[in-house]
Amino acid sequence: MRPFLIAASLLASAAPGMVMAQQPAPQPPRPMADGVLTRAEALARADRRFDAIDTDRDGRISAAERAALPQRGPRPAGDAGTPPPPPAPGGPRGFGGARMLERADTDRDGVITREEYRAQAGAAFDRQDGNKDGRIDATERQQWRDQRMERRGDRAAD
Repeated sequence: MRPFLIAASLLASAAPGMVMAQQPAPQPPRPMADGVLTRAEALARADRRFDAIDTDRDGRISAAERAALPQRGPRPAGDAGTPPPPPAPGGPRGFGGARMLERADTDRDGVITREEYRAQAGAAFDRQDGNKDGRIDATERQQWRDQRMERRGDRAAD
């Protein structure tokens, strides 16, 4: 009887460990899962974009890598009742943004380092963070969109 109790107690103490070992590892929270973008999330997003553009993994975005980005062209019309496909990333307002990449090259040496790219992303975050609390919520995003649309409208009127 005694060996049975010892075996049963060992099995009972090992069972929770076996159950825990079979559970998947917890996933990190998704950026903006709560609708708020923090500065750390914005910089992590910038790092992911930089890594996607830096195809040769040398820590610099060259002119050739910028030129290899897909260009955004005119959107083709969809069939009757079918919306047109979304635009390809790239071009002036696409993946990485050509103008944003131009501005990021602060030392004008023709290449963009991770530090330059992060500084540009941080500056963009700061412009959108209206109340300077280190977080961009839906209200601040909408205000930023409205301001951009207003400026675009002003340029179109010129």
